[in-house]
Amino acid sequence: MSSLSSTLQYIQKTTLFGLSWFYISFGVTGCILNICLFSRKQFRATSCCKYFLASSVGMLFNLLIYSIPTLYGYYYTNPLTYNVLFCKFRYYFNNNTSVIYRLILSAASFDRSASSSSNVRLRNLANVKFAYRVIGTIIILVFLVHIHMLIFYNIKTNTCYNSLDAIGITLVSIFSLINNSVLPTILMVIFTIFIRKNLAARRKRRQNNILLQERINQNEEIQLKRDQQVLRMLFTQIIAYFIITSPYMIYSINNIISPYIQNKSSDRIAIENFIAGISGGLSYVFPTVSFYVYTLTSSLFRNELYVMLRSTFCCPIKNCRIEPTATN
Repeated sequence: MSSLSSTLQYIQKTTLFGLSWFYISFGVTGCILNICLFSRKQFRATSCCKYFLASSVGMLFNLLIYSIPTLYGYYYTNPLTYNVLFCKFRYYFNNNTSVIYRLILSAASFDRSASSSSNVRLRNLANVKFAYRVIGTIIILVFLVHIHMLIFYNIKTNTCYNSLDAIGITLVSIFSLINNSVLPTILMVIFTIFIRKNLAARRKRRQNNILLQERINQNEEIQLKRDQQVLRMLFTQIIAYFIITSPYMIYSINNIISPYIQNKSSDRIAIENFIAGISGGLSYVFPTVSFYVYTLTSSLFRNELYVMLRSTFCCPIKNCRIEPTATN
């Protein structure tokens, strides 16, 4: 092993160890808070929040499946180097949870697009019941479509790898690139464009009929503000997703071409493995920051977080009683 290879391996191991602690400390905590908040009564009637809730669960499992084995492998022998079943199931569930939460966020974009549409049939699809169906369908299809990972992943020379030939690996890499990056990104962009057009048309209709605004009751105004807050959270989430996942998307494209390059030097292989490990580790930044994105962009989310934390850790005044102390 060359000095460059050993140095890069040490840097990669140390970096991924630090990232894993960061993901556990901030990402897992944030996902749990997301789940608690989106489960509250105030968000239950909004179908988009069901997608946010489901994606937060997917993000939580995704972070745990990646971080815990990485932390364990820093102190002890990594099971990925000797346990075939762990190799298969870890990559299977890690990949699936990643694809699931990304597709669910794409579905959330469709939900807001349908909700803002002037088409009655589309608006009827923006409901909680339909959201449950979409989420269930995504989960089932993703687990079925990626079943090949349980068959073709194996261990060789202490490495968990895909045992397909070069053509098979290329096809799987293209399929993975589409599922993990291209398809969710394209769907989010398309639905975002539709949302902007629908909102512009809605504003125009309201300007042409001022009397309609005067007839909106208080409950409708509250729901409208809530929908605007959710839409802002969605837009910010899409922007963060695109920025954070772009480097990994670029690496995935390079990964498709790489197997066909002949006569690689040991240093080049070490550099490619280092880039693969670091870019893969950084791809978990997005689920880690989702809670903080919601907190920064939505006053409704911040208020609900404050109420939840206050009710959890503080004693409500009306329930607090000062018991008299006995005197001799």
